[in-house]
Formats: sequence, structure tokens, C-alpha cells
Amino acid sequence: MTLARFVPVLVFSTLIAACSSTKPAIDFDPQADFSAYKTWSWLPGGPPETGDRQLDSPEVRERLKRGIEDEFAARGFQMNADSPDFYVFYHAALNQAINERNIENYYQYVNYTVFVPWVTSSYTETWDVGTLIIDVFVAKSRTLVWRGTERTKMNAQAGPRENEPLIRNGVRDMLKEFPPK
Repeated sequence: MTLARFVPVLVFSTLIAACSSTKPAIDFDPQADFSAYKTWSWLPGGPPETGDRQLDSPEVRERLKRGIEDEFAARGFQMNADSPDFYVFYHAALNQAINERNIENYYQYVNYTVFVPWVTSSYTETWDVGTLIIDVFVAKSRTLVWRGTERTKMNAQAGPRENEPLIRNGVRDMLKEFPPK
């Protein structure tokens, strides 16, 4: 493969790798007895307002709650608001990521006539990054025993319905690790 063909392939491969979601980050208390947890409820008070109109919209909040409730139900945990074994709380954020990169080109034609070696091309890429954090607290002591964090590329311009698959996939990937083994 010639160098002229290799550079665009390298740039495209790097961009594709940068767009993929990351593996969720999981942390938990190794002393906690997760086998005793059978029932759960939302931590009273609910998630705080973020100041972001999109994240604070009732539609997004409902989709987040429903996604988390469905995943806990799929794992055999029962919702019990009266006497839960653990409480669940979530945090959400939406930010922009910026990636700037310089690529050294070994040659470039300027105005189709002049050959200029060793030219640097600069590329800037921006995208929206959604972050979801799910916390699990022991109901009696309200101590944090498990936290999952998921970050993924999103489209902030899209509505809640369009981003729902990202929410569900992020929650599912994160809660695959609950309870920890």
C-alpha cells in the first residue's frame, strides 16, 4: 500500500475507534454481602436537576428510570418502596468532547502545481458525550456499596426517543456487573 493510500486509512480507522463506547467503569465495596439483596427502591429525593434542559426533561428522566427498572427486574430484583434492601440513584451529564490531531503528510500538492514536502494537516472533531452513573446504597445505613459509570457518544440534537437505545444499552452494559461476583 502506498503512503498516499495509507494516511486516509489510518485517519478513518482512528476516527472509528474513537467513536465506540467504552467499557463501563465499576467500583464496589468488596465487604458488602450482595447475595442478601433481593429488593430495591429509588433513593428518596430523586436525581438532582442538572441545569441541562435536555437531561432535566421529563421524557429523558422517565426513559432513564424505566431503563434502570427494567434491567433490575431482568436480574431478578423486586421493586419494594416500603422496605428495600438497597436504594438506587443515578446521575446524568451531557458534555462535548473535542479531539484535535495533526497528521504529518510526506507530500502535498499546493494549487496542483507546487510540490511541498512535510506538510502538517490539522483536524478537529467534536461530538457529544453522555455520562451515566448508577449508585447503589445499603438501605439501612445508606452507605454506597456499588457504582457504575458509562460514557458513550450521543447526539444531543436528537430527541429522547432517538437516544433511548443508547440509554438502554449503557444501563444494560453497566448492570451486567451487578451484583459483583
